[in-house]
Amino acid sequence: MAGASTATLKRVSPAGGGYSVELPSTWRFANASYPSDHATHLWFDPANALRKMLVVLSGCAGCALQEGAKAGVPQYATNVHRLSASEDVFQVFTDDDPWTANGISILTRYHGRVAGYVSVELWLPPSQHALATTILNSFRLTG
Repeated sequence: MAGASTATLKRVSPAGGGYSVELPSTWRFANASYPSDHATHLWFDPANALRKMLVVLSGCAGCALQEGAKAGVPQYATNVHRLSASEDVFQVFTDDDPWTANGISILTRYHGRVAGYVSVELWLPPSQHALATTILNSFRLTG
């Protein structure tokens, strides 16, 4: 693949829909869901699995209402900034990942009522911050 800043992006969606996002064309999808009130999707670079994006789609309206726009923002997140009444951006560093994740949380609505949230965490090296911003900015809920 060419340099990170020249990665070819393509719009992708999981088989069940729900969202679309522009990711490097070589990235692959894995459904990491288990029986619960949410779905967990992992998108990753097969050449370096540390480059990844985790998407959690939660149908827990009560959780979202209790936490407000910060629903889906990990408790240990830093640099949390409100983009709108329904969206926050954040960063997350964990000991098991070499890079800080950039993320976004979005409250979902159904007929105007809060229905849950989507949380997206994206791990790329600091040298690919512009690419991370492009990817997160391309994230769109569908359906």
